[in-house]
Amino acid sequence: MLDESVANPDDDGGVGEWVLLSGNRFVLTAAICIAVVAILSVLTAVGAISVGFKSSVRSLLSSGIASGLLTLITVALSINQLILSRVFGSPNELTDRLDGTLEFRRTVEKIAGRSSSPTDPTDFLALVFETIHDRTANLDLSSIDDEAGEYQSTFASYAETIGERVQNQDNMVGVLSEIVGTEYAEFMAATRYVRNEFDDELSESEQSGLEDIFELLKSIAIARQYFKTLAIQQDLARLSRFVAYSGLAAFVTTICLTLLYKSSSGAYIGQPDLSIVVILGFGIIVSPLAVLISYILRVATIARYTVSVGPFVPPKEEAE
Repeated sequence: MLDESVANPDDDGGVGEWVLLSGNRFVLTAAICIAVVAILSVLTAVGAISVGFKSSVRSLLSSGIASGLLTLITVALSINQLILSRVFGSPNELTDRLDGTLEFRRTVEKIAGRSSSPTDPTDFLALVFETIHDRTANLDLSSIDDEAGEYQSTFASYAETIGERVQNQDNMVGVLSEIVGTEYAEFMAATRYVRNEFDDELSESEQSGLEDIFELLKSIAIARQYFKTLAIQQDLARLSRFVAYSGLAAFVTTICLTLLYKSSSGAYIGQPDLSIVVILGFGIIVSPLAVLISYILRVATIARYTVSVGPFVPPKEEAE
């Protein structure tokens, strides 16, 4: 009835998850820049490449890299347009969005028995999982069937574990990282199965409890898509800003390194200082690209792992 992975919500993605989703984007950007500097240093030291007086560094800086940086600035402007397209809307559209949000919150508040629900995404999602755990724990499905009892114990454990982990998060991406999987969809299918399979054996209170649980699972599906939208918008806003900052620094560095060479056979500083300065300069020049990579990795990961809506689960890929 349930996939085995659903029963193990404590799995940690390790380094891969940190790079793709949960890691600090500044740290990842710095790591990429340092890796580029390290690779260039090693290749220069072994003589595989040269950044000396007679190298092609000057022409590379003045043509290819300069035009590439201008392209990145265009990318930043395009990202800003994408963000703005989600912000603008007519009064009717904005009213519909607000009414939909309020109705969604009222549904959760009614099931949770609260007069209001938290506005903070972390607290709101924690309330949903806390209510799911309470509703599930109040059921007595083990007396009906072993399969139904397994569903109850697994679901209660999942809701309690994820609820605690959500409360420990302090940002939108952290909250979203706890619900990016397809577990909620698996439990939606399992809840429908228990409700339909054992309908005649369930008491009225148990049927009502399963209905509430199903509604709360639907709220997780809705909240996940909403939080995904917010997280991606925030990341794209940061990306466009940091690409602009790092792009300006990279462009100035490109100009300085180009002017550092007197001609194709000379420079204003000698070796080995020239190699050190040029290699470090390349570390700054690649920073806009490093920023773009670090943020796009997370945006793409969020988009991929939150693609399912409701009880439908996308097929697993055979190869990454």
